[in-house]
Amino acid sequence: MVPKTGEVLAIYSSPSIDPNRFVGGVSAAYYDSLRNDPREPLYNKAVQGQYPPGSTFKLATSVIGLEDSVITFSTRMPQPCNGFYYFGNRAWHCWKKEGHGSVDLAGAIAQSCDVYFYQLGQKIGLTRLVAGGIGLGFDKKSGIDLPEEKRPIFPSSMPGYFNQRYGPRGWTAGAHELNLSIGQGDNSQTVVNMARFYSALATDGSEPTPMIKRGQPQRTKRIALDSSQVAQLRKAMMGVVAAGGTAAAAAINGVSVAGKTGTAQTMRLSKSGKPLYYAWFAGMAPANNPEVVVVVMVPNVTFEGSTAAGLATKIIAHYLHKQVTNTIANTG
Repeated sequence: MVPKTGEVLAIYSSPSIDPNRFVGGVSAAYYDSLRNDPREPLYNKAVQGQYPPGSTFKLATSVIGLEDSVITFSTRMPQPCNGFYYFGNRAWHCWKKEGHGSVDLAGAIAQSCDVYFYQLGQKIGLTRLVAGGIGLGFDKKSGIDLPEEKRPIFPSSMPGYFNQRYGPRGWTAGAHELNLSIGQGDNSQTVVNMARFYSALATDGSEPTPMIKRGQPQRTKRIALDSSQVAQLRKAMMGVVAAGGTAAAAAINGVSVAGKTGTAQTMRLSKSGKPLYYAWFAGMAPANNPEVVVVVMVPNVTFEGSTAAGLATKIIAHYLHKQVTNTIANTG
């Protein structure tokens, strides 16, 4: 997407169909093969798939915490990350078993520290996490001009949503705070909706309505931070694609990329018994004045978000190189 206008440059869902075989009427055998394919080729995963966003949602948690002045960019949490966080009767693990130590917000974003965000979620509280997520548009369709876009799954109210889903005594705020703060639990987003949110991070906090057909850009102010704070968030996201970040291997030589990896659980195993994940990356470049936002999500894979980052930055590099080439050609 072009973050300033919402223009969708490319949208891709794999596997796809062969549209030529629909001309003049599709055969029953071919249509049945599509309908029965477990990879769901008839399903546009970018606008219809609903997937837990994992750590790509940590930027939303950060925005809510900053908006409420619960944290600043220099805030460190009371418990340094030693690989887990005790809450209730269980240990909530960080993805990095040996832990990240004491990090500030920028470090927590760059290294995707779960323990930091567990504690931030508790500081914010479940009621505000839900309200903040609704304010950022995570309960709404993106508004893209394509048919059959699915609405994301996100709590609609407090405590009504949880009472209705789990029963009045079947849930606790604490567990949902921790899950929601890292993009798990009652939170499943479409790929296009994550692109919309990251386009707001790529500008002044105003989100564009994604559009296939070119028209008058429509923007809505979603992030109630000033432009310098949004710029600081982008700077923190630059750390993701830098040495020590979770997507350091996906860096583009000579181009500053800001982004966030995400690895969300599917609760399923591969045939060989390995856990399967939703691997995400949401990024933008050039980081100081983004021209393009790219979101990649690969479902049901054994690899993590850092691999999705490599796919995304190849797309970014191709687009920016094309822009440079076109500029040279147009100027003779």
